[in-house]
Amino acid sequence: MSIMLIRSVIIYFFVILAVRVMGKRQVGELKPQELVITILISAVATIPLEETSIPLMNSLLPIFIFIALEILDSALSMKSLRFRNLVQGKPIFIIKDGGLRQKELRRLRFTVDDLIDALRQKDVFDISMVQNAIVETNGTLTVQKKAKFSPVTPFMLSLKTDEVSLPIPVVMDGKPIGEYFGKE
Repeated sequence: MSIMLIRSVIIYFFVILAVRVMGKRQVGELKPQELVITILISAVATIPLEETSIPLMNSLLPIFIFIALEILDSALSMKSLRFRNLVQGKPIFIIKDGGLRQKELRRLRFTVDDLIDALRQKDVFDISMVQNAIVETNGTLTVQKKAKFSPVTPFMLSLKTDEVSLPIPVVMDGKPIGEYFGKE
């Protein structure tokens, strides 16, 4: 029983470290290769918990390799546009300059109902209000409304505004947070 406890703690911290190294994203924001790596890490991490006769390193080493591959993928993606487009794909316009692009919808296997649903989630209830809509590489939809339907901003009205600073918590759990006061 104590071996299982020790293995669980080691795997827990190793997987947390792996996720931290890969970067902070929500599950819905994961790129396809990040999702695959996450699933693989989950699957490999459970093996030594289910089968205690398998050495722990038989799980930790593949997880380390997955992390290394993810870091290599990220580094290559930052350096090479061609590699990034190959691995991550490109954003695709499904509405461009107010016109629906049926060919791109078919290519993405996206129905008009899917599009309408995604637009409603962006608070757009009339497709004629959309100037551009792009399916991003992580599958989310980005929408640019036509200028006449965009909200008015102080800049558009030539109004002077003061910059607003970011609120910072100075007390947390009943204790002052020293780092915000220059004290550690």
